[in-house]
Formats: sequence, structure tokens, C-alpha cells
Amino acid sequence: MIPFPKRKKLHGKLSDVPQDGSRCSNCDASCCKGFPTVRLSTEEYELLGSLGAKRLEYTLNGSFFLFIENGCEFLEGNRCGIYDHRPDICRRFSCDYEEA
Repeated sequence: MIPFPKRKKLHGKLSDVPQDGSRCSNCDASCCKGFPTVRLSTEEYELLGSLGAKRLEYTLNGSFFLFIENGCEFLEGNRCGIYDHRPDICRRFSCDYEEA
């Protein structure tokens, strides 16, 4: 039997106030790689489209998303290439790690 490698278990949470950039300084971009989509406002959808996003989706129920599964298209290494223009949910998101 082949043992499974240890994985990080992520616990995501949203804060009420956007975080400063210090929490991302040692990050491996797990949040930008580990979720299937990011929900966007209309304004964020339009902004990301103007920045060249190719993985945007508009649904029939009026929701806007950026698909980030397998890595956000704006990642440059493990850093956000549109940091000053990133969506609100990305600004407010933070991870806690737990070895599984």
C-alpha cells in the first residue's frame, strides 16, 4: 500500500476589513490555487476583463466568477500580478494552516 503524502489542511475565513499585504509575504499561494472560483461584483468582473482575464464566467442567475482552479491566471510565481486591483474577496481572505 502506497502511503499518501502529508497535505496542508486549509481553513479559510473572510475578515470584515481588508488585510494588509504582510500576511502574503511567506504564502505559497494556496488560496489562489486551491479553490475552483472567486465570486465577483459587476465592477470587478469588468475590471478583470479590462486587465485581460480569460477565465471569467457570467451565469444565467446574474452571478460573476473568475475561475481559479489549478491556479489563478493572474499569479506570477506565488504572487498576485494584479495585487492593487484584486477582488474584494481576495483582499479579505486569510488562511490558517493545519498539517493533516
